[in-house]
Amino acid sequence: MQLNLQTLSQPEIYKLLIGCIVPRPIAWVSTIDVDGLPNLAPFSFFNGVGSNPPAVSIAIGATDTQDGRKDTLRNIQTVGEFVINMVNETLAEAMNETSINYPSAVNEFEAAGLIMASSVVVQPPRVADAPVSMECNLYTTVPVGEGPGSSTLVIGTVTMLHVRDDIINERLHIDLQRLQPIGRLAGSSYACIREVFDMQRARYNDQTKQVDR
Repeated sequence: MQLNLQTLSQPEIYKLLIGCIVPRPIAWVSTIDVDGLPNLAPFSFFNGVGSNPPAVSIAIGATDTQDGRKDTLRNIQTVGEFVINMVNETLAEAMNETSINYPSAVNEFEAAGLIMASSVVVQPPRVADAPVSMECNLYTTVPVGEGPGSSTLVIGTVTMLHVRDDIINERLHIDLQRLQPIGRLAGSSYACIREVFDMQRARYNDQTKQVDR
């Protein structure tokens, strides 16, 4: 089937994208507003950008508030700092609780029964029980589109990384089975990583003109 997205509605396009781009890692983003009130919300349009500088990206969709911004985006653009907390199977229910569209005055940490831990470099707190937390400074924001279905791409540089001791070794390798990350699928579905396979990357040899496998 070939689909010309210019002929489809915004909800139809969104349905296709979240069904095709799977599984998506979840950025559980903690921020504070100008008065220091914490906010916590999950976003699945999330990925790495590069390692020099270490950078990550999150796409935050527009909302129907007066300025079109979710609390997370408003806080990031105002304060310039945020924390990305990784979500494992144990924290799935609490993460889902923080996806509720609470009023701005509600502290999602308290609403979900989560413990806040102080960050080292940035002001926003982190989720104490998260297996991994990344303290980030805002690098730039890029508006993408206008109106329903539009978003703002947030790029942040990672200044401090918190990793639970039992999931990292002395060679800085992360143990995936102990990390137990969950991924976002379409609708109300999520995925756990149960099976992993290895595949060595082949390289082209300029001298032999052959592919080394």
